[in-house]
Amino acid sequence: MNITIKATKYKLTPETEAILEEKLSAPLRLLGEKGETALLEIEIEEAPPEGRSSEPCRLVARLIVDGQVYHAEAVKPSPSSAADRVRNELEAEIRRSRGRARRLLKRGGAAIKRMLRFGN
Repeated sequence: MNITIKATKYKLTPETEAILEEKLSAPLRLLGEKGETALLEIEIEEAPPEGRSSEPCRLVARLIVDGQVYHAEAVKPSPSSAADRVRNELEAEIRRSRGRARRLLKRGGAAIKRMLRFGN
């Protein structure tokens, strides 16, 4: 797994970098073996206040796995809370796509079974 962190108008400390890597690598466990070849791009920047906090943090993450792109974004007061929100969004997207693939596989198998029964 490759993790790339980019900071824009934000002073990235080693502690913040470690927190981001730790929290945002969690959704990769849902991918199984595909997680080893995944590319995770994280962008952190200081966003305009917008009434949320005096120094909000905007965090954008893109997870690329076998040509599929999962995207999540959050604006929170701290990088830790933004990472939690982004992690939850990525996990939800992965679960949703995984469920979609399973449903299609089941439907295809059922269609083949119906075709085989028709011959009898």
